[in-house]
Amino acid sequence: MRSTFIRTSALVSLGVVLLLGSACGSSGQEDAGGDGISVVTTTPLLAEFAGRVAGEDASVSALIPRGVDLHSWQPSTGAARDVAEADVLVVNGHNLEESLLSIVEENAGDGVPIVVASAGLDALEGGHDHEGEDADHADEQHAADDLVTAPGDPHFWLSVPNAVRYVENIRDGLAAADPDHAEGYQSRAEEFIAELQALDAEVRSTLEAIPAEARKIVVFHDAYEYLAHEYGFEVAAAVAPANPNQETSAQAIAAIVDEVRSLGVGAVYKEPQFSAQSLDLIAQETGVRVLALHSTLGDDTPTYAEMMRANAQALVDGLAG
Repeated sequence: MRSTFIRTSALVSLGVVLLLGSACGSSGQEDAGGDGISVVTTTPLLAEFAGRVAGEDASVSALIPRGVDLHSWQPSTGAARDVAEADVLVVNGHNLEESLLSIVEENAGDGVPIVVASAGLDALEGGHDHEGEDADHADEQHAADDLVTAPGDPHFWLSVPNAVRYVENIRDGLAAADPDHAEGYQSRAEEFIAELQALDAEVRSTLEAIPAEARKIVVFHDAYEYLAHEYGFEVAAAVAPANPNQETSAQAIAAIVDEVRSLGVGAVYKEPQFSAQSLDLIAQETGVRVLALHSTLGDDTPTYAEMMRANAQALVDGLAG
């Protein structure tokens, strides 16, 4: 089965229709928007973005439920049905959906466009269960059919300017798929982008409380390189760099204990969707606090803006002294 992927870049205002294949999971997200075309996204965050752009001109749902660990989540039989019924599919790309690719490949309708939200962004090193490569994987350097499984860290959205690009790509993808409502997609995207730009300024202002010498973070899952790169931090250590469901060895924990002591940080950072036992051990050995950073939407952070505000405040609470 062949599906059509739409990519957009900073130089092209309309989506370019190309052939690709991508990924997803099971529904658990309420529909948002109206009764027009059906837009199905892989993650709740992408559903929020697509819903803001779609307004009443499309219905939007996410395959993966909110607050779920993408690495261990298993799609239900409903996922295939949701993919088959979609008029547009939206994925993150850069192998975020690696374990779910077969769902779309086997069930997406012929010619259904799939929008790669991260198209046009340069990937930093990192990724899910594979060796990272050198950065600079802009979509001009990859055929569009490589964007879904391209190497590099897929967690672009933890930089608010990158989230703006997500919205632009979704806007162009929906407009190309549903040109009768292109004006509405454009106007709603402009409004949402203005909110994101204000959020970016707010996050930067909040983080000003942290001195430059204290901007080193120890995290559970290596998902925060874009946040660090954008806002002037260094990810000094990650307990589970590649797969957060793998057990951390005693040797690795001991090395991070030494790193935490050397850095003099006041906190290490868990993610609510993962077990924090290894971080608890590190905290017990070093006397630091365990605070939370969020990489996905959850019950405590149900929107992107709430998630980024919570992350900024957690960094201030743990590192500002």
